[in-house]
Amino acid sequence: MNNPTFKLLVLTDLSKSAAKALDNAVNLAKIINGSIDVFHVLKPSDIAEYENQYSAMRTIDEERYNTKNKLKTLVREISKRENIQIQASFRLGNLKSEVLEEIENAKPDIIVLGKRPPRIFNFLGDSFTKFILKNFNGSVLISGKNTAIRTTETMSLGLLNTTTADLPQGITTALRRRIKKPIRQFFVRNASEENTPETVSKAENVITFEFENSSNAIDNVATYVSKNNIGLLCVNRHAKKNSRFKNITSNIKEAIHKINVPILIVKNSSTIQLQ
Repeated sequence: MNNPTFKLLVLTDLSKSAAKALDNAVNLAKIINGSIDVFHVLKPSDIAEYENQYSAMRTIDEERYNTKNKLKTLVREISKRENIQIQASFRLGNLKSEVLEEIENAKPDIIVLGKRPPRIFNFLGDSFTKFILKNFNGSVLISGKNTAIRTTETMSLGLLNTTTADLPQGITTALRRRIKKPIRQFFVRNASEENTPETVSKAENVITFEFENSSNAIDNVATYVSKNNIGLLCVNRHAKKNSRFKNITSNIKEAIHKINVPILIVKNSSTIQLQ
């Protein structure tokens, strides 16, 4: 891919979900003309305990070697299949500090995370996702568990408690070049609220669904996301202050767990310009 416009950074734990996350990164990169870097942190806690300094050095060298081979295998297979160049690297150290340093050095527009089962603390667990959302100013793509972003016209773009105006400038432009179906907007509102005040003209090719805020609201959204063949669901984590979607934070957390399609969490103030 020549002269990429945007940079995607895939943070991987080399688990089974790693390949799916990289697949999603590759497909999104094709749509927006992006480059891809893959990064892994080998934590000291991942290395078996050792009896002396010699054993320690030998064990660390072995883990470095194994990690390097795993990264090469992961990247080589997808890079060859998709005909796209992918850069991969890893470091030994503290997870969060090494990731922050990599973000500072790489300056990505989008960070890609694999989706893991809830209540499991690991490299890409709940606390780490929260850490990334707190410390990264760009957009974050949470990979779908079983579904990958597809670059075909049969896919639909979905928005959760978000309008096209809430997305970074031009985000729909690149996606709409490949996606011909109407955009699906999903709103979760409180029972006391009136229907969505935003009016959408037919020319915008948008279909809106509204759900009453309840314990199973996101379950209902997940069902409609599946029925409407949504390939990518966008959410703005910093909706406008006067927005009526006050429960958006909890919606995002629940959506990550219950909705299996890739979720792109964006910021309107992000520097990313997907066009």
